[in-house]
Amino acid sequence: MSSIVQQIQVKYHTLSATEKRIADYVTTHTQELANIHIRDLAQKSDASIATITRFCQKIGVQSFVEFKILLRDELTKNTEQDSLISEMEHIYKVIISGSRTLVSEEKVIEACQLIEAAARIEIYGIGSSGLSAQELKFRLMRMGMRVDCHVDSHTMLMNASLLGPDDVVIAISNSGHTQDIIDAAQLAKQNNAQLLLITNHEHTPLSDLADLLLLSYSPKPFYSKGFLNAQLSIFHMLDLLSMVLLKNNEREASRMKTLEALNQLKKI
Repeated sequence: MSSIVQQIQVKYHTLSATEKRIADYVTTHTQELANIHIRDLAQKSDASIATITRFCQKIGVQSFVEFKILLRDELTKNTEQDSLISEMEHIYKVIISGSRTLVSEEKVIEACQLIEAAARIEIYGIGSSGLSAQELKFRLMRMGMRVDCHVDSHTMLMNASLLGPDDVVIAISNSGHTQDIIDAAQLAKQNNAQLLLITNHEHTPLSDLADLLLLSYSPKPFYSKGFLNAQLSIFHMLDLLSMVLLKNNEREASRMKTLEALNQLKKI
């Protein structure tokens, strides 16, 4: 069963602007929420009591009291350790276990089957997601697949215009609202390419376009801790895909062949 914070993540893009403001406050002030009165939350999030009640119902609880109980239980289970290393370990565990509740093994296998069947694989990502896109390109290339990566709007659009029904686009976007990727994905879909989306949120412009959706946990609740890798849960998803794809003996043989070539030329 998803935690209350995970429910907020999944439902986030179905919320109104005011409800999103409540969600943002809740996910960044979890410690003080356990004993807060609904009137105080209304004041701090600049929302009405009625809107907070609707927010609670949208994320699957009947009342603010029930919301506080679930949040308090979650905080009790996830009590942070004193040391810096233990605290970071806790954050990583929450992100990985959170992703586990959002995606099934069947979905990962289905995504791998889509990738395996593609004539061409094109990966789109902007900013930090562009780094994840490049990492996935290198992994698939070393498995012997025909793959390329595009990290700016112009090359994405040029690439999308040349795709066909045998091709697969893998879009990586934490928010699902990256306009450059949306534009390219729409063009790819017009050309009948398949779209696999790796993201933190459903009910977004990109998720509505996707043929297959892989959801990962958003690290957003931990951003107040400092500079945290927003791609951590995305990389976890890339690892899952890689593990399944490398069960194919030919893919593993190709990977070993590239390692041998790099080693012979002293590139690693």
